[in-house]
Amino acid sequence: MPRLSVELSSGSRTIQVNGLIDTGAPINLLPYGIGLALGAVWEAHAPLGTLAGALADVESRALAVTASQQSVAAASNVPLWFAWAESDSVPVLFGQANFLIEFNVCIYGSQNVFEIWRN
Repeated sequence: MPRLSVELSSGSRTIQVNGLIDTGAPINLLPYGIGLALGAVWEAHAPLGTLAGALADVESRALAVTASQQSVAAASNVPLWFAWAESDSVPVLFGQANFLIEFNVCIYGSQNVFEIWRN
């Protein structure tokens, strides 16, 4: 799967994350520890319920952040919504809502490369 390094910000806190671009994931997903590093307080965010599949017993909350990716034109301070998981055993996922709404991605699997751009 293609991996992308992105700078996430919330308030005055900024961290660099390395996540998977997952075109099959319906939502963006963020591990618990990364949300805490961004200054988020679990109880202050709206519950989304539990996740699906192998993560069916993991509760999640809605977390809005801004993202920047320096090598992509027009990709600074992009609003992204995450399902913030109450677990650190989940990866950072960039999924359909709303990463693939904000960014265009073309994956060339046979060449093990991808392109990303934003209009």
